[in-house]
Amino acid sequence: MKVVQVKVPESLSERDVKVAAAVEAFSRGSISVGKAAEIAEIPIQEFLLELRKRGLPAYPYTDKEALKELKL
Repeated sequence: MKVVQVKVPESLSERDVKVAAAVEAFSRGSISVGKAAEIAEIPIQEFLLELRKRGLPAYPYTDKEALKELKL
């Protein structure tokens, strides 16, 4: 993995930057949701909540499609 140094405003925490980078990479389709959580250094459940807060889908299908696929 690549290590990058970046200057950010004092108001941003290291966590904020890691989560933002992970969300951006995930939304571009560059990484999986699991890898994004790993980069953000947070549990996957917490990363899924971050996506929800930002209005981003965690998976490329609707709940209805998922239930159909799972035969539920």
